[in-house]
Amino acid sequence: MKTSPRSSVLIDLAAIRHNVGHLVGMLSPGSRMLVAVKADGYGHGTLPVARAAVAAGATGVAVATAEEAVALRDAGFSGAILVMGPLYSFDQYEEIARQDVDFAVVSDHMARVLPQLRGSGLKARVHLKIDSGMNRQGIFPSDVGWFLDSIRDIPEIELAGVMTHFACASDDPATIRFQLDRFLPAVEEVRQEWPRAIAHAANSAATVHDSLAHLDMVRCGCAVYGLSPWQADPIAEGLRPALTWRSQVALVKRVAAGEGVGYGHTFRPSSPTDVALVPIGYGDGVFRALSNCGEVLIKGRRYAVAGRISMDSFGVDVGTDGHVQVDDPVTLIGADGNDRITAEEVAQRLGTINYEITCDIALDRTERHFLNGDD
Repeated sequence: MKTSPRSSVLIDLAAIRHNVGHLVGMLSPGSRMLVAVKADGYGHGTLPVARAAVAAGATGVAVATAEEAVALRDAGFSGAILVMGPLYSFDQYEEIARQDVDFAVVSDHMARVLPQLRGSGLKARVHLKIDSGMNRQGIFPSDVGWFLDSIRDIPEIELAGVMTHFACASDDPATIRFQLDRFLPAVEEVRQEWPRAIAHAANSAATVHDSLAHLDMVRCGCAVYGLSPWQADPIAEGLRPALTWRSQVALVKRVAAGEGVGYGHTFRPSSPTDVALVPIGYGDGVFRALSNCGEVLIKGRRYAVAGRISMDSFGVDVGTDGHVQVDDPVTLIGADGNDRITAEEVAQRLGTINYEITCDIALDRTERHFLNGDD
């Protein structure tokens, strides 16, 4: 059976390559970049984004889980991978080492498990995560000496890097220097025994804002996808949004003045109007909180959401001029004509961040297509 074209997500890989090149061009001499492709590449597609990023100059990619790393290897990705989140069982330590994947040691618990690799014949490349002020993952700088003692003379363990993460780089850039002041002494302590260990800390916001945070490597996520680290206009920041999300008009119905539309009748037109039905809803990732306040683009014009967003559909007030017809494309994120709805605009309406919007698109109910691949 032919699938229903309820909605589609288009990913422009040329935009990914542009954004990577743009960010790499900002880096201090000698610094390099990993691209965060966790959570299915922020909803953009892990493997195609990983390949596009490396082709555009990234050193490799970073993921959150062991499963994400193994899936990339199974799909044929041979580039550098760093698992940034915790590992949950010793067989994950072993499998990640076998897969030639680096992983972060993010807790005292992981640090205590790590020496069990002694005698395994494997080679584990680890990055020690330092908690420099986010108070989430990582060991405190005061525990670096203990960690170094625990792995000393274990040939199966290579301390490949030291890393931290900035808590407020996009909200309060001054805190970058505060955290660096805590982090860099820990880096020097590590390098007394592991002089080739690389240091990395910067996310997208810190990469753009503060060259002192570039160190040996940066880890960029949202900006790679053309999403503003400051929830502002990404195009003004030299970025190209890579994701477009479209549906189509399923039907158009004339609604009389005073009649209610949708659950709860929260929309009642003061005069007759046409309501176009868009056949996706919160089951597809259209936030219910956009009821009566969201907007879409149809044939280059903006139209307001009319009534509550349901699980599988929502209405749009399209007036009475007959401009909108069945099968017309409906743009939820992206450009249509001279107008554009960005993920940042949607996020602002919802009081959240742009990449929550892209991560929450339900891809099991949405077709995803990749444009401008290089193969």
